[in-house]
Amino acid sequence: MMKKRMFMLLLSALMLVQFTACSETTTDDGTASGDTAAAPSVEEETAAETTEEDILNALLAEVPGGDYGGHAFTMLNNESNFAYTLMTAEELTGEGINDAIYNRNVAVAEKLNIKISENMVAYSQVTTDMNNCIAAGDDAYDCFWNESKFVAPFAINGNLLNVNDITAINLENPWWNGKALSDVQFGDYQYFLVGDLHLMFKESYWMCGFNKNIIDENSLGDPYELVREGKWTLDQMKTYMSTVAVDLDGNGVMDGNDRFGVTCYTGCTAAFALAADETFIERGDDGVPVLVTPDDRFYAVYEKIVDTMYDPANTFVCISGKTQNIAQYKDEWHGVFSSGHALFYLEPIGSLKKLRDMDAEFGIIPFPKYDEAQEDYTTYIAGYAAFCGVPITASDMQRTGVILENLCAYSYGELRQAYVDTTLNFKYIRDQESAEMLNLILDSGRFSLTDILAVTIPVDTYTSNASAAKMELASAYAKIVKPAEKLLDKNVKKLLKIE
Repeated sequence: MMKKRMFMLLLSALMLVQFTACSETTTDDGTASGDTAAAPSVEEETAAETTEEDILNALLAEVPGGDYGGHAFTMLNNESNFAYTLMTAEELTGEGINDAIYNRNVAVAEKLNIKISENMVAYSQVTTDMNNCIAAGDDAYDCFWNESKFVAPFAINGNLLNVNDITAINLENPWWNGKALSDVQFGDYQYFLVGDLHLMFKESYWMCGFNKNIIDENSLGDPYELVREGKWTLDQMKTYMSTVAVDLDGNGVMDGNDRFGVTCYTGCTAAFALAADETFIERGDDGVPVLVTPDDRFYAVYEKIVDTMYDPANTFVCISGKTQNIAQYKDEWHGVFSSGHALFYLEPIGSLKKLRDMDAEFGIIPFPKYDEAQEDYTTYIAGYAAFCGVPITASDMQRTGVILENLCAYSYGELRQAYVDTTLNFKYIRDQESAEMLNLILDSGRFSLTDILAVTIPVDTYTSNASAAKMELASAYAKIVKPAEKLLDKNVKKLLKIE
């Protein structure tokens, strides 16, 4: 708590500087004057000397240190076909993310007298290798990363340490994602870590890309303003999509040669549901996860998603595996957008790399709300967001905690900024508004407990029925309630150590 108070005090000081600067006006003789003539207080004078760098340095000074005698800190890490996952860098190359990782690791290695290394393997191999190590009692890896849906079973099966027992890790520090971590806290147990140290976590936030040229050509309203005004909804999105769709080759069939309102794959269904503030598993009054009992709004959201995205009459939707003639483009449905053949592009942030050669101007916004009555935008953090787990075979969990706390802390400045810069470093996405929207997306992320608790029956039923354009869901959903509740109860008891 002391670290959090220090951060809040320093942040308040910095905000006071900014407020004081904004409240000043300039007189006719060019001198500055505020709203009053009072002399600055001691707090204001202190704030005037406080910078963001001061705040970071003060926080870093509180991070625990130690001398671990050259310990070889070894991580098992997953490869990805869309996201940044590297935790080490061999040398400085001039590339922002690489150099930030290199500088971070050098700083932490020197501070703690350790050697940092990682073993990069396919996501499926991470599971195999860690299970083998745990079965053999082998402490080859101090920690490991993999997609959250693959790390979750390790916790359920009792093979991860409770991070709350690692005193060196302070999850209240700003380099850990406290909001997302609260989603995956179970009673007194916290098995997973997410923060600034591993970028695949940020890469897995769903977003909506849009082609600015198509917006302008069709005299549509500014999507950024719609978001700011709280008017970016499913209905608004459908209106935009239907407006811009054109059978460009005039053959009467909407295929890869034409222009669509949106391009995506069916994985977007869960993202739409969560963006509409509908979940499949929620916290009960006691904080214990329970299966959601569908109400009228639950089904209304489902029907609107089907009506917007999967109704066969909607020729303005390009969906992987359903729309003809999109294999002509590199990366198929991604290429439909990058070639200028779709207004919207629904994907996780990490997929923006596929658009680096796009010639048209584009931007990013969050997924739409269900309606304007919904208060906030919500972003789905996909089940392939990377979790860090500390296996029960870790030989010294407190040492591991000190190292992870330092790695995350030293990622908070340079690596965090390098990620934002790199993510927005495209030919036509350099506008400040996209940076604003990226921050909104990252600030509004939520996990789906179906992924974390390995109870995917509800969302699988929801997605399969929606993609088949079945408007009625209640009967199909009723059939999965009992098996889903049984599996959920079983997994929750394991996580909470209930016999």
